[in-house]
Amino acid sequence: MLGTIAALDLAAMMTLTFLDVTGRKFFSSPIYGAYEVTEFMMGVLIFSALPLVTAREDHVTIDVFDHFIAPIIGRWQRFVVNLISSVALGFLGWRLWILSASHLHTNEVTMTLHIPHAPFSRAFAVLALLAAAASLTVALAHLARARQRATQ
Repeated sequence: MLGTIAALDLAAMMTLTFLDVTGRKFFSSPIYGAYEVTEFMMGVLIFSALPLVTAREDHVTIDVFDHFIAPIIGRWQRFVVNLISSVALGFLGWRLWILSASHLHTNEVTMTLHIPHAPFSRAFAVLALLAAAASLTVALAHLARARQRATQ
């Protein structure tokens, strides 16, 4: 479901950008509030893809030193990296949850279209926490494999 949301959001964002630029260049009439909508769509894209990328371990990685690390150390390294990622994503989710509570309390909205911030920041918090859970699950799977190989 998150993959579908991310794909539809990306398609809609590209369409909105195309129409906005076309309107601005050829008709001197950009789409009113397109910038604000694009900002929210970018957040939806990032946070809806985050749990999927985390669960699949598809993050951008640098593997320059992987050739020099023993396989047993590499397994423990993946556990530690995913554990740190889980803590960082959990922290991000917690802070976004606090921010969304502030948005709810103050009824914060965008300047042009008056779109409320709270539903988006709350959804982003939940998705960041979901990504933290995915990262923790991956870390525990690496731990189990590292321990299993260590006992063999």
